Amino acid sequence: MTDSVRKHGSEPESAWAQSAELSFRFLFIVVFLFGIGWALSNCREVPADSRAVVLRFGTVVRDSRAGLLLALPQPFERVIILPAANRQIEFKVAASESGGVISQDPRKNAAMLLTGDMSVVNLDAAVFYQITDANAYILSSAHVDPALARLYAASAVAVAAGRDLDSILVARPERNAANDAARAGRESLRADLAAELNRRLADLAARGVSLGIRVSRVDLVPAIPAAAKAAFDAVLFSLQEAQTTIAEARTQAEMTRQRANEDADRILRDAQARRQEQVNEAETRTAAIIALSHDAHGLSGDMLSQQLYREQIVGILGQAGRVFSADGTGAARLILPAGGHH
Repeated sequence: MTDSVRKHGSEPESAWAQSAELSFRFLFIVVFLFGIGWALSNCREVPADSRAVVLRFGTVVRDSRAGLLLALPQPFERVIILPAANRQIEFKVAASESGGVISQDPRKNAAMLLTGDMSVVNLDAAVFYQITDANAYILSSAHVDPALARLYAASAVAVAAGRDLDSILVARPERNAANDAARAGRESLRADLAAELNRRLADLAARGVSLGIRVSRVDLVPAIPAAAKAAFDAVLFSLQEAQTTIAEARTQAEMTRQRANEDADRILRDAQARRQEQVNEAETRTAAIIALSHDAHGLSGDMLSQQLYREQIVGILGQAGRVFSADGTGAARLILPAGGHH
């Protein structure tokens, strides 16, 4: 009986022992897998447009390019993925809270800039920068955007103050038509603003507070305040109407000039034709006189003179009211009635 009790009492103990042994084995496998995962947690692939910075206890130890990265697990080493050195990062400058309208609250007019000719312009900008110093960028990553916003505001004020309104945007087309300096100023505005930002970033780096970035380009959308825009639009509309009127007047003047030239040519041709007719008629009427003066062949001068006298005297006497005829000595006289042909 004693052996039977012992046999039945040992069976529960072996079942608990087996359960505990299986549990420990399972936990060991789970811990082992977690350990492998933890050991390989910082082994990753860096994308082609990125780079990885490895920090060991908060200090940058190496900079890895695209490819497979092997690093110690945390907390020994920490991996930060950053954009590649040639990749541009966009920073959108906050737009004006006043919506292009000059507000009574100066804090809402941050995007309004005063130009060199005392005009007001609104600049909406997007700044594109590249990371040049990964260590400095990581240390100041939380302050890059606020610092860049302040640097842009200071640079925009300096650049706008050195220009007039026409060298920032086309606000007065009548002045910009032949103003090469204003056109060149608009083309260099973005480059000058980027250069001013880089200069201020270099000043920060010289003071030991580098942001680790360099501005590659700045995209700008300049505009004038809404209140002034309506006035500029009205001026532009008036200029367009004036130019249209001038063009129509020039067209009308050209048509008038062409018609005047045609009339002048016609009058000249008519005058030349009448002149030729008069010359021909005069030559016809004076042909006999010319022949008399040259003593034409076939008739003597006396006979031609008498013939011309007889041909002309009839017409002369026909136009006279009364005709007196006398001989050479004055003794005989003959009175003929008017209009008689003898």
